[in-house]
Amino acid sequence: MNKQEKTHYCEENWYKDTDVRYEKINKEQWSWVLEQTWHASEIEVEDGLAERAGEIISTHTVLISYCPFCGEKLTEIEENTW
Repeated sequence: MNKQEKTHYCEENWYKDTDVRYEKINKEQWSWVLEQTWHASEIEVEDGLAERAGEIISTHTVLISYCPFCGEKLTEIEENTW
């Protein structure tokens, strides 16, 4: 079995638009990432920044080694451990 995407859940992350995931970052490499996705609200629609509420305005992805919320060290996940 190949590696699969995995999500790190912790109570300290109360942001619904932010995830800590182990995912493929290029054709060969896997890593833990912090990903934040900004969805448009009615205010952004009114300000002309989006056409409709809920559409994705931007996404930011950062490679990480530790969870920025709880501090847990995030280790590489070996194949066949799912």
